[in-house]
Amino acid sequence: MSSDFSAPHLPPVRFVKELIEADKKRAFAGVEFEEVPTIGMLIEAAAQSSSGIKDDDNDGRKGFLVTLKDIKLLKKIDSVSYKIDVKLVYKLNDFKSLSFEVLKESEVIAKGNFSILLQ
Repeated sequence: MSSDFSAPHLPPVRFVKELIEADKKRAFAGVEFEEVPTIGMLIEAAAQSSSGIKDDDNDGRKGFLVTLKDIKLLKKIDSVSYKIDVKLVYKLNDFKSLSFEVLKESEVIAKGNFSILLQ
């Protein structure tokens, strides 16, 4: 796993196994679960993946998931491994709005938006 990934979670609730690619507006991560996940677990994995977005203003502070919007389950959840693509939509001080897609190979399994507030 990339050393740039700084989520404080520990197994069994640390779902991100690999930060594949990241910059200031996007993080692409590989996630894995001990069992077939629920939609809530996929959302948590997306929130954890957002920690890979390179943010010079973060200073190691923790982020808290505060809102969910337009969450859609598009395909049956039937695997324990996925890729998650998280994109920064906008940032206002300590508030971040992000979008995500959960992918199995190139197929979108779930998608939506969430907001994080930095502590």
